[in-house]
Amino acid sequence: MRNLALTAAILSLIALVILVSLAGLRPQRLSSRTYHWLWFVVLFLLPSLALTGTISRVMEETTAVSSCGSCHVMRPFISDMQNAESRTLAARHYQHRWIPRNQCYTCHSTYGLHGTRAAKSAALRHWLLYVTRSWHEPIRHRGPYPNANCLACHAEAQRFVSGDSHRALATDLAANRASCIQCHGSPHPSPAERQVLEPR
Repeated sequence: MRNLALTAAILSLIALVILVSLAGLRPQRLSSRTYHWLWFVVLFLLPSLALTGTISRVMEETTAVSSCGSCHVMRPFISDMQNAESRTLAARHYQHRWIPRNQCYTCHSTYGLHGTRAAKSAALRHWLLYVTRSWHEPIRHRGPYPNANCLACHAEAQRFVSGDSHRALATDLAANRASCIQCHGSPHPSPAERQVLEPR
């Protein structure tokens, strides 16, 4: 998709230059129909392909851990996650590659189209807070953390299924009356722990 966007953008520019050059010559060189179709391709079709490819690329790139870590306020979270000594849930999942890639996005987005839209909306809000320097520290997760995000991977895992406590709490976990992090610990470092992890 990235190559398609780049190709469409380059073709748009080339075609625009050609059409502008031919604009004064239309009656002699091109039929009216051909002329209008070329303008349609240059002004609508090729830019649409370029925009679609660009949006697709941005959507893909913003799922990467490096994207989350690009903001100063998020660096302590990334440092913790990449720290082999850390016992937070994020660090354990990252270190053991229980989630092979895009670890932040995988845990912070619910599944399906709605989850992707909600995660991207939240990321855009975070970015706006960052660029306008209007965030409040310590930063905190907004809203509840649904167990469905954990259960999407763990619900059918043998270790989960065979655990007595998981079976006993299955209904409560599914209804979010009990939280995975109550037993399994904090997903991220506390505000005090983040100060130690803050890069200089």
